[in-house]
Amino acid sequence: MNDTQQIGTGWQQHGITPVLAFQVFGMRRSGNHAIIDWMMRNAPVTATGGLFYNNCRPRADPTKHFASVDVSGSDRKVISSRDMELADRMQSAGDGPMVLVSYEDMIPRQESKPQQASRGFSSDDFSREVLIYRSFLNWSASMLAKLKRNASLGATQRMRVMFNSLRTYIDGLDLLAQPHVVGLCYDDWMQSEAARADMLARLGLPVVDNARGQVQRFGGGSSFQNKVSAPEDLNTTSRTEEMSDDIEYQMLLWTTAHDAAFVERLIPHFPKDAERLVQLAEQSNINVTLPKLEDVSSSV
Repeated sequence: MNDTQQIGTGWQQHGITPVLAFQVFGMRRSGNHAIIDWMMRNAPVTATGGLFYNNCRPRADPTKHFASVDVSGSDRKVISSRDMELADRMQSAGDGPMVLVSYEDMIPRQESKPQQASRGFSSDDFSREVLIYRSFLNWSASMLAKLKRNASLGATQRMRVMFNSLRTYIDGLDLLAQPHVVGLCYDDWMQSEAARADMLARLGLPVVDNARGQVQRFGGGSSFQNKVSAPEDLNTTSRTEEMSDDIEYQMLLWTTAHDAAFVERLIPHFPKDAERLVQLAEQSNINVTLPKLEDVSSSV
């Protein structure tokens, strides 16, 4: 698709004619909202504003089924929703905004298949399909830490969520080799201004504001530092060390380390993470001894 041309049919039925439109996918705790905020701040000069449909329901119309909508004007600043209804705010985005729809815990389609995430739209209605991802060890630590802050989830529920998420995570990494997917690694994005500039080029966006911006409050902010507002104060690359003494995290890593197929798929993307898992499998043991039945009190 020619990025200088406005996109057609799927959006026009909703009265929107985007200058660019993105589908953005990513697992929770992958820096999704930080990167999305940055993308919106770097909209092309031809964009009259911006529309961000956050956390859309899969396989539904994203313009109707979303968790929230951020609207920005021509100055790229998000318009407060406190004193203005959504319909009025959307008018401020103008006739040719940049549009972004996001999906959490979901990955892009296979290249050979039509898109089904956004009902009523075709693959041609989107300029790019973006996958935001994060190094395995830091992502898994952040994800589990977030789940442990939810008092309604017990240990078995947390493990169910984590192991289901592992499958989606590794399937997403496999998709990075497909040409229709633009992969954005949160670790690289956080560490390097040059990496962010390269990402903008791959997205077809100009470098307007390449700063990381403020810590986003979607999803409660950081799993570890929920009161931090400046990205330079976040320790995003040391999350696995912060969780290293957590028994649930240890069990998760031990199990993953003994899944040779998973580790093999991880190697092309995060070889150091994979090597640490290999060493873990070789060097670490878990000794669990179940009490004998005759030693168990019948009153329990």
